[in-house]
Parts: sequence; C-alpha cells; structure tokens
Amino acid sequence: MPDLAPFPELLTRLAEVRGLDLPARTDAEPGSARLRSLAPILGLHVSDLFVIAGRPVPDDLAPHHTTRTARIGSLPWTLTYVPGAVPELRELVRSLPTQPHPGEPVEPRPWESYPDTAAALVIRLLHNRNLDWNGIVRFLYGVGHGPMLSPATVRAIAADRLPLEPDLLAGLGVMLDLTPADLMALTGVDVSAAQVKVHREARVVAELIWDARRLTGDQLQTVNDHARSLSLDYKAGR
Repeated sequence: MPDLAPFPELLTRLAEVRGLDLPARTDAEPGSARLRSLAPILGLHVSDLFVIAGRPVPDDLAPHHTTRTARIGSLPWTLTYVPGAVPELRELVRSLPTQPHPGEPVEPRPWESYPDTAAALVIRLLHNRNLDWNGIVRFLYGVGHGPMLSPATVRAIAADRLPLEPDLLAGLGVMLDLTPADLMALTGVDVSAAQVKVHREARVVAELIWDARRLTGDQLQTVNDHARSLSLDYKAGR
C-alpha cells in the first residue's frame, strides 16, 4: 500500500478530481477554521477532512461518545437482506433527536493507533463513522459485498501488516460513499477496474451509517431492536 501523501498533496488531488483550483497553500497542519471552510467546497464531511489532515476531530463534529462501544447487532444483516428495511431504518435514525455530547473528553483508544499509511487513513475514516473492526467487516460483507474478513484482518491492514487490495478498498469505499476517483486521490490506488458488486441501496446505507454516528448508545439500541424485529418478521415470512 502506498505511503500516505502529505495533506497539501491530498488536498490538491481532491480539488483536481472536482475541477477546482484552490489557492496555493503549503501549511502541512492547517487550522480548524480552514478545514471547516474547505470541507463544503470539496463536498466532504467536515470531520472527514480533519481525519484526512491528520487532525483530531473536534468534539462538536465527533461521533457521539456513548456509541463508541455500542453493538451494531442486527443492523448490517437487516439492511442487506430484508426488503424495505433500508428506507425504514434510515427514517427511524433521522427521527431520533440529537443529544448533547458528554462534557468529558474521550481518550484515543490505544489499539486504534495506526501508522501514517494510506490504508490506515481509510480505516480511520470508517472509525469516524463509529465503525469498529467488527462493524467494518459486517457492513463490508453485506453492503459492500466484500469478502468475509475477521476483525483481526482489518487491524492488520490498518497496521500495515497486510495489503489493502483494490477490490477490498472499493468495497470499503462504498461504506464511506467515496467515488473511485476520491479513493485514488487519497490512497494512490486505482480502483476503477475493481470487481465489486455493491448493494442496490448502498449509497442510502452509507448515509444511514453517517447519520447514526450522532446517536447515543441507547438510541442505537432502539435502532438495533427495530432492525431485529424486521429480521424476525422476514425470516418468519410475515
């Protein structure tokens, strides 16, 4: 996997994909105000641009703290296999009110400390959606129609002990809702010829994953409970 390019180069690549001519800047560590202003110009989530820049995500942009250890339960299976589940669960996620973040700062999890590689950047962007290794492999298999990996394999890829192949990168990009051109801009890997058969509603699922990052642990459990109910009804033929 290629090394991670410096942020100014990544920014230039992303701008070129969009046909934008951004003012030349050489600051390797841009300030918060600049990142917040650049993200909408690039059509990216603001917190994603912080991750791409190698900066900590500010608390007001971070996933809800109490969901970091929440179990995703039946959600990936239901979204993948139950007809009509995607719009119904997305509407449920959208209907839940946004709760304030806890006041205490959240310490980084030591096992998610990765080297500065392109593969690790992709995994960090998935963590920014509150997906841990287990969540990544389950959504990858269902929504990204990727291989059945173990959480340990995802960790090894992030730690640069295993390669992130183009087909796998394309499957992960489905969950990030990033185009092949964006993936190549960020990683240097050409995924245009990748053999990936994605879920028919993959883009909506990616939006649901993003929306769900603001939920509390209790709210996510409500979504999981409804997903499980839909799955049981489907399996029972109801």
